[in-house]
Amino acid sequence: MVKEKILVIGASGQIGVELTMALRKIYGNANVVASDLREENPLLKGTGPYVSLDVMNKEMLHVQVIRQNITQIYLLAAILSATGEKNPNLAWSLNMQSLLNVLDIAREEKLHKVYWPSSIAVFGPTSPKQNCPQQTIIEPITVYGISKYAGEFWCNYYFNRYGVDVRSLRYPGLISYKSEPGGGTTRLCCRDFS
Repeated sequence: MVKEKILVIGASGQIGVELTMALRKIYGNANVVASDLREENPLLKGTGPYVSLDVMNKEMLHVQVIRQNITQIYLLAAILSATGEKNPNLAWSLNMQSLLNVLDIAREEKLHKVYWPSSIAVFGPTSPKQNCPQQTIIEPITVYGISKYAGEFWCNYYFNRYGVDVRSLRYPGLISYKSEPGGGTTRLCCRDFS
């Protein structure tokens, strides 16, 4: 059995901190490499390896995957809905290119798995409001939602064309009690109005 070595990209974000900690409990601290473009989250300090990483720099990412003997990647880096609407071109570029970089490297290095979260942002105002099925009208109205919907197709393409084992699910709005909200639509309900 091959020992898994996991790279969490976007580990200092809202989902990344708690996911990294949970993965370290399962796989061991040394086997989960946290990475982010920004500074290491204080909750992660001293719990395992951390590398500063720009997922948009494919060569740097590829070097880290090889250097760290990575077998799985969790790609959490993204510009979320509220922030993405302020700069749609940047949001599209980061959200799509980061995914394509990871998928290409996963194909080239034959990684065991890639995990990439999608979002309910793929649905739009024309989607059913109750008991919304997986296969339904999907007309996203934010650049984040559009990028997540396109990303689902890219993941499917890399699986069918190259056999990349990529997993995804559409997360609902998430609120963490440990990390600050990261610019999604749920951040609005977390503000202190006292």
